[in-house]
Amino acid sequence: MRFIESILLKDGAYHNLSLHQKRVDRTFEQFMPKLTSHDLERILPKLALNGSYKVRLIYGTDVPGKGYEVEYAEYIPRSIQSLQIMPTPTFDYSFKYENREQINSLVSKSNADDIIISVDGMITDGSYFNLVFWDGQEWVTPHTHLLNGVRRQQLLLEGKIKEAPISLSELGAFKKVSLINAMLDLGAIELTMNQILKG
Repeated sequence: MRFIESILLKDGAYHNLSLHQKRVDRTFEQFMPKLTSHDLERILPKLALNGSYKVRLIYGTDVPGKGYEVEYAEYIPRSIQSLQIMPTPTFDYSFKYENREQINSLVSKSNADDIIISVDGMITDGSYFNLVFWDGQEWVTPHTHLLNGVRRQQLLLEGKIKEAPISLSELGAFKKVSLINAMLDLGAIELTMNQILKG
């Protein structure tokens, strides 16, 4: 089994590295308890690059050599103008698995640029991002997330967003949604609610 960690390198500095480290440590504790977790400060390359880069760590017991690989490329955000709600009865992506077949299957059935995954009537995440909804006064992220992303954790710790259960029937109470992940900060990509298609 392989896992991935996508980390923002901006102007030569890694962002939220301590939160990424905690997620890697938790993955080792769950799936590789007899092995020592990777030290991100030590294994990630020192790259004196201007601009934003996506540094991708692939790791697991079946990765040859030291048990990890590192890739990096300049980060160019995708243009997302529409989202489609994709209902599914069960879903597990509590760890950042490299295998994304279940997610990719939902994306392939969508008629929009990306998706919102709904599990048993509750809003969870998109295909590559957590969701944060604006109700006119505050930003709210679903308590029923699939993956507790590092940007989501950062924004919760900073008090910029709050979490609460959000059902499909409650979406009408919000004005817009922001897509966040390790590469995307709050407000970087926003869509209004009429850009969300029902599944």
